[in-house]
Amino acid sequence: MNAPRGTERDDDTRAGGGFAERYRHAFLAYVASGAETDLTPAYELSHEAVGGHLGLLTLAEAHRDALAEGVLSEREPARQRQAAERAADFLRESLATFEISHRSYLEVQEVARIEHEHARQLQSIAEVAVALNASLPVDDILELVTAEARHVLGARYARARLDASNAAGAPGIPALGATSGEQPPTTAEEAVRLRASLFGRHGLVIGELEVFAPEEPDAGDEAILVQLAHVASAAIRNAQLYSAEREIAETLQRSLLPRRLPRIEGLDLEARYCAAGDGIVVGGDFYDVFRSRRGDAWSVAIGDVCGKGPEAAALTALVRYTLRAAALWEQRPERVMELLNSAILEQRSDYRFCTALYGHLIQERGGTRVELVNCGHPLPLVVRAGGAVESVGSHGTLLGVVPDPDLHLDTVTLAPGDLLLLFTDGVTEVRRDGREVFGLPQLHALVAELGGISSAKAAERIEDAVLNACGGPPRDDLALIAIRVPA
Repeated sequence: MNAPRGTERDDDTRAGGGFAERYRHAFLAYVASGAETDLTPAYELSHEAVGGHLGLLTLAEAHRDALAEGVLSEREPARQRQAAERAADFLRESLATFEISHRSYLEVQEVARIEHEHARQLQSIAEVAVALNASLPVDDILELVTAEARHVLGARYARARLDASNAAGAPGIPALGATSGEQPPTTAEEAVRLRASLFGRHGLVIGELEVFAPEEPDAGDEAILVQLAHVASAAIRNAQLYSAEREIAETLQRSLLPRRLPRIEGLDLEARYCAAGDGIVVGGDFYDVFRSRRGDAWSVAIGDVCGKGPEAAALTALVRYTLRAAALWEQRPERVMELLNSAILEQRSDYRFCTALYGHLIQERGGTRVELVNCGHPLPLVVRAGGAVESVGSHGTLLGVVPDPDLHLDTVTLAPGDLLLLFTDGVTEVRRDGREVFGLPQLHALVAELGGISSAKAAERIEDAVLNACGGPPRDDLALIAIRVPA
């Protein structure tokens, strides 16, 4: 069995020096006693070996050294046989646990790889959406979307066509086509083909986008192709009669937010999101709620990426899906944010940063414990059942700025009837005519009156107050999550 990460033998030896000594002590204790309780360290040491990226060779060498001291040195045959049997038991348990832990590690790595690939595909879709949105001629649109479909899906060949006979009711669309890559095989058995329809006005099918790949595609490939075809269709309609910017931006924005919040027994959750301006430009605010790796906790996140447009959307996708992947591997919220910070620094070179708040919701008898890590984000508010309002938590370092951020884990307890509000600065930095018209003092005053109502009503009241203060389309995106413990 290979180590979780490929390392040289001498690196494993240096890293496993302390491990070998702990293994020796645990091994000798079990050989001497044979007690079941003394077998527990075999499990713990194997978990430690996988977590510390030590190879199986390190484990084998530690066992060999311990074996020489605890078994081979025994002179009495009966005692030596007994020691050998116990040594075999200890090694058997160590190897079994090592294999199970290693397999779990690889599964988590594969999930992280898939999430990262999905983030990369979202970035490509965001970029091609903006390019297609630039009032291109229809033939240029077809050339761009075929090239992007082949690139994103790793296909050998892609083609798009518009059929004039199918374009009735869509004036201005001639019969056109575009190709990218190698010519496809002549028979269907020689290649795997994915198709997605191109739509004109009134939902009429006016053409088709196809890719030919050398390997069996998965469901995600088909969904990506369908999304690319939808973006291309919107651009084609825009080239005919009207602009499709809003539809494209809204489609991309929806891909960066959860379709719906999970239903969590014992908690009342609601979220709101409103894009800045007329909704044409993709914003950088995001939120998410998902099941934590800890069996007794749910993960909650909210954040704000610097800037707007496709680059901000790409970073938002990277942040959201990396956050989910990191949460599958790490149980500690501060460690999750450290991994996210590293991913932003490694994957981005445009100096964009992100504020974020991440934590766990842990339900306990008589309430809910909330563990939070704040990375430069506005402090959340807790509205107590009696109407008192307080800011909770402490500020840490922005993400994507320095390699070693200063992070703090804060804990707040929600009693029955309490309301927790997480929000972006679009809620508390509302300006009109050069002056602030809705800020943190106004939010404090508003939420103090929200006692006893549902999270949905509370979120609606806050959103309405912000939009009314704007006096028109908001200048900044706003996102908020309301979490209430029912009384």
